[in-house]
Parts: sequence; structure tokens; C-alpha cells
Amino acid sequence: MASLARGQPSDCANPAIDLFTQVSGMLIDVAVLEFQIFDISEPSKQLNPLQVHPEVTGTRASVNVAALCPAGDKLSTGRFVARWTPPIDEAIGTHEVRWFFRLNAGSPEQTFREEFEVLAAVAGFSADGYASVSDLRAEGVAVADVSDARLQQLIALASRYIERVTGRFFIPRVQTLAIDGTGGRTLPLGHPIVGVESVIIDASPFSSGDLPVDPSVYRVYNRHLTQGLVLPDDRDNPKLELIYGEGPVGALGLGSFVWPRGQQNVTVRGVFGYTEPDGSPTGKTPEMIRHATKLLAMRELPLLGSPDQREDAQRRYRLTSERTRDQSYTLEALQLHGAFTGDPEIDNVLVAFVRQPDFGAA
Repeated sequence: MASLARGQPSDCANPAIDLFTQVSGMLIDVAVLEFQIFDISEPSKQLNPLQVHPEVTGTRASVNVAALCPAGDKLSTGRFVARWTPPIDEAIGTHEVRWFFRLNAGSPEQTFREEFEVLAAVAGFSADGYASVSDLRAEGVAVADVSDARLQQLIALASRYIERVTGRFFIPRVQTLAIDGTGGRTLPLGHPIVGVESVIIDASPFSSGDLPVDPSVYRVYNRHLTQGLVLPDDRDNPKLELIYGEGPVGALGLGSFVWPRGQQNVTVRGVFGYTEPDGSPTGKTPEMIRHATKLLAMRELPLLGSPDQREDAQRRYRLTSERTRDQSYTLEALQLHGAFTGDPEIDNVLVAFVRQPDFGAA
């Protein structure tokens, strides 16, 4: 979840609060974009969100979608930033941005919500962990026991561990992928697709220069976002497919209508990530991954200088009996319960999200 410190701006240099817009898997600019920010840091505010930006209730802040940063608020095709700086007295905790946009001036308005955090301090730029400090506070981690800064570090550590063992990331990220051309109609991409900005073929030795591929001649497989379809689930087989007879070949200009075989000869730029459909253009971090992140972070709460507490936090899943009066306990025999940490509550989640192996099939 993204986070901002009090006094830290969301702007072109630090686009903590940003929006990607896509249609049928292609990143696309919008004609009108507005937003509001609400404080939902307490249970009472979750029932009745408090608008904090703009200050006048019911009004909206406009986003300059026409001009590129820094003159405007457009970061790239289909990506925009909401400019807002939390005041130094802004409430600590979860906030919500509500987006309102129109693809064309006369098209119906679309809207959705995203959560982010306001904290007293943020290490570096806005965080992109899979859980929030507020999540751990809600689980009973007191401010007096663990600082926000340490919780941010533990969430970041847990998030990077999840990426390492699953081979995936679970938030939208801008990526430029260099893909081997397959010699066939389909081009596997590896990472689930949120939206494609451009596809370019390295034409050498066939001709000089690069060949941009017209979006009308290929299909983007991200139906979990565009159609809400998860059976089959395109996140497990993300790809681009050339379409015969459904539009001009355009700039492709090759002898056969296939992705030319080669090594890293197709460049795909866009937004990728294994996200969960929620009605927004990008989806959200899967709730199971968010839960696993919290569990991993909780295991690391005790300091290295407190080995007894660390042992209790990391081995409790093996506990079979305990007598508090004499401070004795019995652990189940050490064995591999899960593929990664040994804790089945965590590993049963992670194994479900492990990226499928790529056998190099076209």
C-alpha cells in the first residue's frame, strides 16, 4: 500500500497517489480526471469518511491530463498523478482517494476508490509493500512497542520475500520487457498484464529501425481486469496474440504475420502485476497476499537481541503443549510443513501464488 508522510507531497517526482487507465488491455488517456481524498483512519470515519481534500465537502480537485509533468499531471500514456500534500496535523492512518474520470468529454463518468496511508514519517519515497502499518496496528501492534518506521521496514522485508519465493509482484508496476520473439502468433510475457502502452519489434536484419506494432493487430490477454474472467485466468498465461483478418498489418511489415523469432527482439512497455479484480482499471493486491505479508512481518517483530521472543514468534506453529506455571512447552518434531518458511499458515498461501515454470514453449 502506498504511503505518504505528513508534509510529503504526492507529485510528479513522487507519484504516490497515481492512476492508470486502460481499455481492453491498452493504456489510454482520459479526457477528464478528478479526485477527492478522505480520512478513514478510525472506525467511525470508515462509516462516515471525512473529506480532507479539497477542503470544501463535495468538491473535487482537477487533474491536468493534457500536459506532461512537470507542467501538468500526466506521467505517461494512461498514467496520471494526484497532487496532494498531507498537512503536518493530518490524521495518521488509512486514507482513501476517490477517482472520477471520463474517457471522452461526453462519455459516462467512471469512479472507483483506492486506499493509501498517511504516516508521521516514511523511509525514502512512498512505500509499495503488500500490507500497511495500519493493518498491523489493527492486529494489536501498539505504537509504544514498535515504531511506524520499523513496521514499514518489516512490511518491505516481507513483501520482497514474497516476491522472491513466488516470482511475482502484486501491485501495478511500470515495466519495459525485452521478449524473445517466438516465430508464432502468441507472445508470452511472463508477468500478468494490467495494460500495454506500446509494442516495438527490432526489425534488423530485415530492415533498418524499429517497427511499432499497431494495437489493432494484436489482442491483450488480461480478461481478469477487462471482463472479470478468472476461468481461464490470464494471470497464469499472460500473452499478446496477433489477430488474423481483424485489422491492418500496419507497421509490422514482415513476410509472415508472426512475432519474428529472435532474442529480446520484441519490446513491450506497459503496466504489469498480479492483482485481484476489484472493478478498478488496475485491480488490487490479493487479500491472501496481504494476509501473508502481515503474518511474515509479525514473525519479525522481536529484535535480534531478544532471541527467546524471536524463537517464540517463529516456532509457535510447532507448539503442541504448554505449561505456563513452570514455563515449559513441547514442540512438534521439526519437519517441513511448508515449502518456504515451514509455517503452513503462510506457506499454504504463498504456494498458491507461485509463478508457473516457463518451459520455453511458443
